[in-house]
Amino acid sequence: MKLLKRKSLWLGALFLLLLCGATVYVIYKELNGQDIIGTLKSANIGWVLLAVCAMALYAVADGINISRCLLLAGYEITFPQMMKYSFAGYFFSSITPSSTGGQPGQLYFMAKDKLKVSHSAFTLLCALLSFQCAAVFLGIVGVIFSRGDIFKLHGRFAYVFPIGFALNIVIIIGLFCVLFTRRIAGFFAEIGLRFLKFRGLKPGGKFKFLRSFASYRRAAALLRMNKSVFLKMLLVSLVQLILFHSVTFFCARAIGCSGLDWFTVLRTQSSLFISVSSLPLPGAAGVTEYGYALFYSDLIPKELLGSVMLLSRFCAFVLPLVASGLGLVFLSLIRKKETA
Repeated sequence: MKLLKRKSLWLGALFLLLLCGATVYVIYKELNGQDIIGTLKSANIGWVLLAVCAMALYAVADGINISRCLLLAGYEITFPQMMKYSFAGYFFSSITPSSTGGQPGQLYFMAKDKLKVSHSAFTLLCALLSFQCAAVFLGIVGVIFSRGDIFKLHGRFAYVFPIGFALNIVIIIGLFCVLFTRRIAGFFAEIGLRFLKFRGLKPGGKFKFLRSFASYRRAAALLRMNKSVFLKMLLVSLVQLILFHSVTFFCARAIGCSGLDWFTVLRTQSSLFISVSSLPLPGAAGVTEYGYALFYSDLIPKELLGSVMLLSRFCAFVLPLVASGLGLVFLSLIRKKETA
């Protein structure tokens, strides 16, 4: 028993080291050669704090959506648990291409808290669906109020918005089918069974898998009977994304762009977000910076554009990445002490 505990401790330490290494690498790639200290010194600290608060509320909104769906499935989670799942989603999304690691990371921490995988998976798919719907809605608003300027971009980036928009629509349709279409859900269940058989199905494994699938379908039926829950999640996702998109406005004001209005930034940032959010890059690194240069070239003076972009990425990506990682470690340690 002691040997197993020691092995688990070493594996946990190794996992933590790997996560720290990945975090340092992503931050290094993001800030390589950039004078973030100098930018912060020259910025208005009040506006910077507003940007930081917006990202903190963004994380809370994500946790609220997760807890709301889990409550429907019969779980009453605490605020620290809610934030742990939110931190896991942001952290693992930030260090993996196309944000593919967010949901698996959240599932891992939910499983450690003894939540059923079927209920956890359903909850995260619902949260993702509401987020994607909100992103597409704001993206459409951005296109409408930009009077089609997004389609006048030249070069390789001219194709990024249509591709990003199409990918998000495909994701929404796919999620609706998996969540609410019995035939599609059954198709994925059959694939899951075949995968388990390939790996060597244990006695009782098929029954356990089908029981989990039935539990998943019951959760879907509950949501269909409580449509107001999803509508509330959608509203929270809209607020969440508006907070996220407002970070650029706060950072622009911090650098001294007093002539820039909030709604212009909101519609521009919504178009930029939907263009790059599904691209296979950790945090959409690289293309986001290029997108800033194109989308904001006529809105922010050239001499300030680099500083605004750097401060925005620091407040909306680097700082939350570090905070979510530290928050995960802290909340996990508290959990271990409570269960010891």
